[in-house]
Amino acid sequence: MQPGATELLNGIKNIIFNIFVPELQTEQARAQAMYSSVLIEHLIARWEIEVPLLLEERAELRALLTQAFGVVAEEFGARIREVLGAAESTSGGPKSIDAENERMRTLVPAIARTLPPNSAAPPVMELDAAIRSYIRNQHRRDQAMVLVGGLAW
Repeated sequence: MQPGATELLNGIKNIIFNIFVPELQTEQARAQAMYSSVLIEHLIARWEIEVPLLLEERAELRALLTQAFGVVAEEFGARIREVLGAAESTSGGPKSIDAENERMRTLVPAIARTLPPNSAAPPVMELDAAIRSYIRNQHRRDQAMVLVGGLAW
């Protein structure tokens, strides 16, 4: 059986603690080694939640853009169709999912700017509510990524 990313990172952390730290001569060097260990802990914890959060965002963005298509098709229909088509076929690791999410993310502010202010039309109000919900959820996802592993920026 091949080790996964978590096992590899734990192995690196063990090397730092068991081999490097005992050999380090200065307190500053030992502190830097310990800080490296904290960063590795952060990476391990982040690895566990990153893909699920990206997939959650992807599903929310796809639903939001599908909803937007019915409201702003004149201005953004072709772009929405293109982005949704590309996102449908995306698979792979976090980097490729995040790249597709970013393509979808870029449309959200542009769509929000085109909505008529104070519109009472139900489709516009529902889309506005969906955009606000996406922003709240994205803030929650961003916080989860930063606060994971007991390390906050």
